[in-house]
Amino acid sequence: MSEPPWYTEFNSAFWLTLSASVLGFMGLCLQAILKSRCKTCRCCGIEIERDVAPPGQEAVLEMAEKGKTPITSPKINSI
Repeated sequence: MSEPPWYTEFNSAFWLTLSASVLGFMGLCLQAILKSRCKTCRCCGIEIERDVAPPGQEAVLEMAEKGKTPITSPKINSI
């Protein structure tokens, strides 16, 4: 008997793991871009110029389900 073709080894767990890894990496790249202090970005012939918020006034991205308030971290008062 002959062995099954090589592509039968790539099942749904493989594709799920691969897609989760790629999407996670893209999320990390997006987070790094948003936290970047660069005003001008050039890549592959595309040039982007943006307004950067002053330090301490960056936008905070919060996600919440529809109709619910977002979860925020508790504020700690320093004395």
